[in-house]
Amino acid sequence: GSQMQDTTKQIQVFYEMKVLSGGATELREIAEKMVAMNATEEPGTLVYNVYFNDDETLFTYLETYSDSETGLFHAGRFAEGEYVGQILERTDGGRLCFYGDVSNEFKTWAKDNGFEPEYFGLIDGFVR
Repeated sequence: GSQMQDTTKQIQVFYEMKVLSGGATELREIAEKMVAMNATEEPGTLVYNVYFNDDETLFTYLETYSDSETGLFHAGRFAEGEYVGQILERTDGGRLCFYGDVSNEFKTWAKDNGFEPEYFGLIDGFVR
């Protein structure tokens, strides 16, 4: 049989933003560039998916990192990179949630960089 992975160190991220009128097409293009870049340059990023709801008014990231360290590595690249401004110009507020064993270093970084995440601790679970 297949062994289940130890996922206790994984961090998951839900980041949902309201799309400003007319921003959806450009957000789609930005997302495709970000996905290609992160796929190449971030081996610790295990899942990185971007979604629109049906009427393209909500733009959502679902991400999984192997641990806090790789999550922080991604976050730093995002905050310092060219795409964060392009996204924030086309969205209006949203909800950022972190799930799992988020380090104090990561929490401090988020606060210092103006993010206000909600944090959720793991009760139990598995990944096959």
